[in-house]
Amino acid sequence: MPDMLEITAYALQVLLIIMAIAIVTHKNTGTIIVLIAVFSLVTASLYVINKAPDVAIAEVAIGSAIIPLIYVISISRQREFIVLDKAMDDFIISDDAFTGVGYIFLKRFTDFYHLELNISNDVRLCSVGRGREQKLCEETNVDLIVSKDEETGKYLLKGKESNILMHKLKQMARDYDAIEVITFKDRDFGD
Repeated sequence: MPDMLEITAYALQVLLIIMAIAIVTHKNTGTIIVLIAVFSLVTASLYVINKAPDVAIAEVAIGSAIIPLIYVISISRQREFIVLDKAMDDFIISDDAFTGVGYIFLKRFTDFYHLELNISNDVRLCSVGRGREQKLCEETNVDLIVSKDEETGKYLLKGKESNILMHKLKQMARDYDAIEVITFKDRDFGD
């Protein structure tokens, strides 16, 4: 009959499998970092159970502290905010210069967060239909897609819900009647 230590080890191994699946399938970056750190702590517990405390200490130091810290630092070091201008009118570029209301709004936003504003109106990307904009954000490094709703005349700023900057942009856009920020939920694409 297995003793309590063996039962605990089996339970921790099952927990590791569940956590590994959660890490691979989850979309929220912050949650993934926490799961990686907890995964490492559970692994360290298994090392202790198997009488390898020196390896457990290394696992805790590297897997639960240093690696998550590296992830957090690299994510927080985002230096560029990439915008795809599908509206291609005077909202961003007016009189062949970046002087439109949209540009001023986005420049103020990126300056506040110490980001470099990178605006593109690549024809290949702009030709993507409305239903595929979410997929475009998921598959490329585009942070924001600017388009215009012809019915309401509002400019739609679209981006991934998991991007923290989108939530901050939404707060800032409250003061602008002509701008609406729309966020996409993260999802898997099986195609």
